[in-house]
Amino acid sequence: MLTQQELNKMVEDHQLWITESKSKGSQLQLEDVTLLELDLVGRNLTDVVLVGSTLQKCLLTNTDFYYSNLASLNILETSMNGIILTKSNLDYSLFKKCDASYSKVIKATFYESVAEEVDFSNSSMMKARFIYSNLKNIKFINCDLSRASFRNSKLLGVDFTNADLSEVDFSNAEISNVIFNGAFYNDKTTWPENTSPEQVGAIFKKDYE
Repeated sequence: MLTQQELNKMVEDHQLWITESKSKGSQLQLEDVTLLELDLVGRNLTDVVLVGSTLQKCLLTNTDFYYSNLASLNILETSMNGIILTKSNLDYSLFKKCDASYSKVIKATFYESVAEEVDFSNSSMMKARFIYSNLKNIKFINCDLSRASFRNSKLLGVDFTNADLSEVDFSNAEISNVIFNGAFYNDKTTWPENTSPEQVGAIFKKDYE
């Protein structure tokens, strides 16, 4: 298990690797390691590799993981509001009991991922891909999910209140106790079978962008 001091040195080397166009320092690559109660608040971790690792009770507020390989990552009981996960690979990942509100998760992939009790409220999540995923008690309140996909996923107790669901793909998704009240959708939104958007409180916006 890494100590805070050991991790800090790796992060410093990685930040040098980023700022010096990869000519100095070294890329942060940690596979199958456990990070417990460590502080990475506000760090630039663009293009890191944390495949198969576990982050538990860590502080990731405003941490930048842009374009990172986070496949099979386990994130547990972690504060990560304001985190940047844009264009990151989170396939086969596990998120549990995390605050990821006010985050940027644009074009991130979550293929066959599992998320439970995660708050993504007020986040930018355009073109995020939750395909063949299992989502339970997730908050997408006020999120921009335009052109995102939940195809072939299972959604239980998910809250899309006031979210932008324009062009979202719910095809073949299984939903139960999902809240769509006040969510916006358009004629390119693909709804789950036997779901009437008006009856669940969603709002049609013909020219909504």
